[in-house]
Amino acid sequence: MARTTHTRERTIPQAGNLKGHTTGTGFWAKLKLVVSRAIFWSYERGSWQYDIIVLVILAFIFLTPANWFHDRPRLQLTDLRHVQGIVEVSHSGPIWIYQLDARLVDSLEPLSPLEATRQLLVQRVHPPFAIKSLQPILGSHDVVLGYTVEVERK
Repeated sequence: MARTTHTRERTIPQAGNLKGHTTGTGFWAKLKLVVSRAIFWSYERGSWQYDIIVLVILAFIFLTPANWFHDRPRLQLTDLRHVQGIVEVSHSGPIWIYQLDARLVDSLEPLSPLEATRQLLVQRVHPPFAIKSLQPILGSHDVVLGYTVEVERK
């Protein structure tokens, strides 16, 4: 059998009992303890410290301005998707507004965007009509995602 070793003192000396060492019970030691417990979430559920941490997290979620994260919805190519790549946005009286996917317009490459738009709208809008304005929809880095077309039906 293995022999056990007996120690003369059965208690472990405290940090304050060692010569040349400070106890560290100052403000910074307490602050370090609170921060480490908060980071490692070592408070019991239902304690007031736990509730404070939860409130801080909820305050961060709901009170942080959205522009800090640059998380704005961006117009994607799929936003302009429809059966034919042409979406009717609105109309009032004889004025109709459509959005066209830029890839659909670019598929008629030798034509200018205005002529390609006119040719695409002939399939959707029965003549006679006149295109009043054609404005590109720009994405990030000024990439043309589509076109907003204002059409006057006659």
